[in-house]
Amino acid sequence: MNKTIGRNAERELVKLLMHYGFNAVRIPTSNSSPNPLPDVFATKGNILLSIEVKSTWQKKVKVEENQIRKILDFLKMFPMEGRALIAVKFKGGIGWRVKEVELAKEEEVNEENSMSLEDYLLNLQSNLLQSLNRRPYQIL
Repeated sequence: MNKTIGRNAERELVKLLMHYGFNAVRIPTSNSSPNPLPDVFATKGNILLSIEVKSTWQKKVKVEENQIRKILDFLKMFPMEGRALIAVKFKGGIGWRVKEVELAKEEEVNEENSMSLEDYLLNLQSNLLQSLNRRPYQIL
């Protein structure tokens, strides 16, 4: 992925996340960095998203094992509920898609094995609200 295209996709994703009420930031690092840093991370409530960002005109994109390992290792540094995501901007009309990952292995993302970013964030938001409503009340 061209570096300028990648940076623009990361910035666009940060704006979208903020639109959905997340605190989000792009981490401008090189993929060659040995540090476990995602392209973008975002928080809302007790949820931490560690995100590898891709942009493509193709119908699928492969993400290397070392990139997945970095977003998973980043989550281990925090006590929050963490989710590792691959977010792909499919420029051919599909739009933003996300795939949650749990294992450090090469992944392929396409329309069939991912969900729209909007659906994912709305579902995550709904789950967050439900978990807040299930907490027992404390008497102070």
